[in-house]
Amino acid sequence: MKQRGLQQTQRKRAAKFAAAALMAVGLMACSNGSGNETANEATSESSTQEAKATESEGGESQKGKTELSFYYWDANFSEEVQELIDGYTAEHAEVAIEATQLPWAEYWTKLETMLATGEAAPDLFWMNLAHFISYEPAGYLLALEDGVMETEQYAKTAIDLLKGDGDQYYAVPFLLDPNVMMYNKAMFDEAGLAYPTDDWTWEDFRTAAKTLTKEDGSQYGYCFRIDSGQGSIDEWLMSGGSDFFDWKNSKALFAEPEAVDAWEFLYEMMYQDGSVPSGAQLTEIQGDTYFQSGQAAMVFGAPPTIVNYADALGADKIGVAVIPAGKRDACSLSVCSISGYANTKHPKEVQDFLSYVASKEGMEILSKAGLTAYLDCFETYEQNLGIDATAIKTTLESSELIPILYSKEYNSEFQTKLYSCLSEIYLTQGLDRAGIEEITARYVAECDAMVGQ
Repeated sequence: MKQRGLQQTQRKRAAKFAAAALMAVGLMACSNGSGNETANEATSESSTQEAKATESEGGESQKGKTELSFYYWDANFSEEVQELIDGYTAEHAEVAIEATQLPWAEYWTKLETMLATGEAAPDLFWMNLAHFISYEPAGYLLALEDGVMETEQYAKTAIDLLKGDGDQYYAVPFLLDPNVMMYNKAMFDEAGLAYPTDDWTWEDFRTAAKTLTKEDGSQYGYCFRIDSGQGSIDEWLMSGGSDFFDWKNSKALFAEPEAVDAWEFLYEMMYQDGSVPSGAQLTEIQGDTYFQSGQAAMVFGAPPTIVNYADALGADKIGVAVIPAGKRDACSLSVCSISGYANTKHPKEVQDFLSYVASKEGMEILSKAGLTAYLDCFETYEQNLGIDATAIKTTLESSELIPILYSKEYNSEFQTKLYSCLSEIYLTQGLDRAGIEEITARYVAECDAMVGQ
């Protein structure tokens, strides 16, 4: 019975971290409508019914209390949302908080309508960067009072993204996920290679990838996705010194010389070294599947994906390292947070609840589920992950963290152009640098044309 209980706990932990992985991957650019729709839609009806039942059953007991509403999109974290609410209301019996989970497919449409009109707008709600950059200037978000967050407990680059034009913050982060490198320890051991270190360069990475590649095609040194820049070309562009996108001014920068260096470097690994599956192969089999199935030694990705790889390969085989440095130590970052409504009728209670969420007690609840943000809770996160994740904290503290944002007005359109460029380059054999320059310049020009530049 004890063994069965342990297995159930492990499965539950894996499900939480897998859900966090979906959130990290789906929410980096989020305005394109990707995300965990299926799981949420399957549970949203029951969640709504439960919420209504709770409201009906507890109507009398709520009298005389300050009632707050809290909206979120992922049913996988309903338990943690409720635990936060219970933790807060245990010390604040005068406050009642009703949580409502909406499926991703309708979350943003409903939320924006409510915030814009003020009709039934929630007092608290989950937020992501792609919407934060439009909601904050629109005046939808409540400015946090001084002291709500212990700002030194968060990566400065990350939480600065949650500021407005001044020095005030408008959200409490609960997920700060920098991309890192995962590697298969067993493959390194078999090849007689030392594990990656924090001072690895692009050339160190390339040399190792060649050594780890087997001539019979059964194993590659590295794999990546060509249908998404997240955890693939994004990291190479950023560490190579490219600013990627000037999202504030809607300017694509992925055709500049530093960017072309990154495109070309990865192209040579694919078609000269043969240490990466070809573009055609990566289309047939999703890039990171090579790593998860034991056919590639290294992959980049968001930390919550680690549990998927550990489940497939064994935790003892998974190592985590920082992204190899090109011209700088840099990587992409996803941020999810909780905001308050600017026109809430209960600003004091909203500020107070956000302060609880931002405390170590609140963040411990989230860290156990694979949602990392608060640096002093990293031990809790690591214990539940079951793998040495020092590189994740090192990345948060030391690397240049660049948000996956493309444009205020054309975020999803610019994202689509980048991904189309990614696919065209790596599906086209025989390119030289000039060919890569032509393709990237064409897609950048298409981005410029959208904004009349």
